[in-house]
Amino acid sequence: MNINLTVPSCWQELTPKQLRYVYYLLSQDYSADEVKTYCLCRWSGLDILNRDGDGFTARYDYKLIHLTALQIAEVLSHLEWLDNLPSYPIRFATIDGHNAIAADLRGLTFEHYLVLDNLYTGYLHTQKTDLLVEMATLLYNAQSIKLSPEERISIFYWFASCKQLFARKFPNFFVTAPVSNNTDLHKQLEDGVNAQIRALTKGDITREDIVLKADVYRALTELDALAREYEELNKSSKSL
Repeated sequence: MNINLTVPSCWQELTPKQLRYVYYLLSQDYSADEVKTYCLCRWSGLDILNRDGDGFTARYDYKLIHLTALQIAEVLSHLEWLDNLPSYPIRFATIDGHNAIAADLRGLTFEHYLVLDNLYTGYLHTQKTDLLVEMATLLYNAQSIKLSPEERISIFYWFASCKQLFARKFPNFFVTAPVSNNTDLHKQLEDGVNAQIRALTKGDITREDIVLKADVYRALTELDALAREYEELNKSSKSL
């Protein structure tokens, strides 16, 4: 018996309900294949009932069918995009009654971006989910905010996909620079922030407030141009 299962082909095709389900699964202790299997069943209407020899007995469109493990694995390949970050930032429009800012962070001040970036880096190194809650207060313009486990995961995926977007848009500035294990994380983050601000103010402290209040895209565009100029100058000096 041939059956046609229809599932989303990318993150951007997910409905808010489907997105919440993915983040719920990711917040649990499931393997990548288990996440894809649960999503396959939920989104396609396939109901796996029990094991049956070399495969599974399932119900689809009110009919009982037999599926082999290989058949299920072949279908799961169409959901491999779930193993990666969204190619373009997506997020919940509202959380705890608060409205989200633009998915691509347009309109965010450079100052708030720096805070978010430091909190994000801190989370990567400590896995403290309270840092995700702090990020959410900025991303949802909230004094305080309550997050479910899936909403905490959504904050991580949102900002991580924004970082990927920025790396594509500003490739000269966003060069991989791992944080050293031998350096105090707080000091290294502070030094990084200060270096960015100095680059944009050209050392003029009277311009610092203007820089911090600038749109993040404007600030990153300038930093990217400065990084490109620095690299070109380096290449020129080496060729002499």
